[in-house]
Amino acid sequence: MQITADASQIAPYTTPDGALRRVLSHSDNIMLVQFTFDAGVTSWKHSHPHEQIGYVVSGEIDLMMDGQPDARLGPGCSYYVPPDVLHHIHTHTPAVLVDCFTPARADFLE
Repeated sequence: MQITADASQIAPYTTPDGALRRVLSHSDNIMLVQFTFDAGVTSWKHSHPHEQIGYVVSGEIDLMMDGQPDARLGPGCSYYVPPDVLHHIHTHTPAVLVDCFTPARADFLE
């Protein structure tokens, strides 16, 4: 469990697509994660059993999700990804996203 977190003090994990991932506050039931992307990055298409809600802090992205039209999102926009739905993003500019997962993603804590 992580009660408080300062993203500037957390060493990032570099994901296979080049994003910087910082796990922020979390319990076993819920987790907040910051992702920082360069421009022109396309994440891999993936799914997970967790519900996900995200918020675009800065930058511009396209969200692609099975069963939904592609969505161009900018600062202040949010998104919801249901469990087990294939999804990915493409960044048009450098971007910072904050995602909430429930339950917490144990794979991010390994």
